[in-house]
Amino acid sequence: MLLHYVVSNYKSIGHPVEFSMFPIQTAADKRFFKSLPTKNDTWKVLRRGGFFGPNASGKSSFIESVAFARDFIIGGQKSGKGIRIDQFRGDLEELKGISTFQFVFYLNEEVYEYGFALDCYQVHEEWLMQQTKTGAVPLFTRVTDNFGKTKIDIESRFARKNSKERMLAEILKESIQENQRNQLFLYKLHDNGIKKAEKIVGWFKSLQVIFPKTKVKALPIRMKENTELQIYIGDMLQKMDTGVFDIYVASEEIDFHDFAERLQVPKDIMDEIEDIQNGIVNFAGKYFIFSENQKRRTVLVQLKFAHKLNGKSVHFDIDEESDGTQRLLDLLPMLFAMREDNHAIYFVDEIDRSLHTKLSQYLLSEFIHCCENTYNQIIFTAHDVNLINTNDFRQEEIWFIDKNNLGESCLRPLSDFNLQKGQDALKAYLSGRFGAVPMIRRDF
Repeated sequence: MLLHYVVSNYKSIGHPVEFSMFPIQTAADKRFFKSLPTKNDTWKVLRRGGFFGPNASGKSSFIESVAFARDFIIGGQKSGKGIRIDQFRGDLEELKGISTFQFVFYLNEEVYEYGFALDCYQVHEEWLMQQTKTGAVPLFTRVTDNFGKTKIDIESRFARKNSKERMLAEILKESIQENQRNQLFLYKLHDNGIKKAEKIVGWFKSLQVIFPKTKVKALPIRMKENTELQIYIGDMLQKMDTGVFDIYVASEEIDFHDFAERLQVPKDIMDEIEDIQNGIVNFAGKYFIFSENQKRRTVLVQLKFAHKLNGKSVHFDIDEESDGTQRLLDLLPMLFAMREDNHAIYFVDEIDRSLHTKLSQYLLSEFIHCCENTYNQIIFTAHDVNLINTNDFRQEEIWFIDKNNLGESCLRPLSDFNLQKGQDALKAYLSGRFGAVPMIRRDF
């Protein structure tokens, strides 16, 4: 589970922004938090966190910072290459052109802190810490000085002296010079099979990020192979009053050229597809499976949606469905997966995109219901202010993000404000009491 996250100098974020999943007030309702046994007593950690604020306030930048850090950690970096990072463009000399990412998380009854600081050319700092009864102690630390010399200290808690993993780690640390200064030491350790590093990188792989344009990979094919997923999505679409009473997967062998002409597929895309002998191509929500043995075969696999119109069953393609229904297809597989995955963390940007307030509320309450006995979490951004409801959310779950006079994104939880018991949080927010509302000028 994610406990704490700090990021600085990334897109609209300048000075460090801190986000916490710890409840501040007395945690009475067990639905909203998970109790974690640690070396320092039992910690209560929230399951949800929601970001609210005006357009261009930095909500997406926050989610994108997590995606960047995750991808940089698990994907590695080619030696000698520049680091493609979009930093804050305001002139903040004290940041020295360096971006920082810091995660505190719970894994296998241990609390870890991992972080790194970098610019467009190299990693300046990197550290991995572990919580003990006396506080956080380092497993390894890394610093690059002003002359480009990198020093890495590996502690016995990470790997015992003279052990095979320790000797390998010592060899790897010597390679972090010159062309490899742009690489994370954690990634090199993981890439070479050191178990503790594999475990830490595995936690970052559990971070799932869903943007408004993110589509579930090969959903029709997955639904065809998993009837439980198909039934679940069909039942949920019916329950959520989308007009869909059934969903199924249709597949047929087709002549791709004839089909492409009807779809008006551009010639350059057609030329690329012609080179594919065996594989899967997604085009306009339809999946084409190519195979070439004795002859070339193309199988079209797509979702079909059944509606009742004038007492008759009428079937639609996915691109004929409403934006709201299509958005639900991006989100419902997440809830389905959480029933089996006990350690997933989802970051969802604009969870309310194209959805009615009641549907957004239902999805977030359904998450609490289906994840009650898991370590799953969801952190989301939303524009729908009707979600700011202290009957459905704890105050620490609601965060406001806005820009200061330097153009930096700043973050504060609702619990920072003195909200009286029974006071309408939505009304107070819209009145501007918490900030993070658009200031519409009337003098233009």
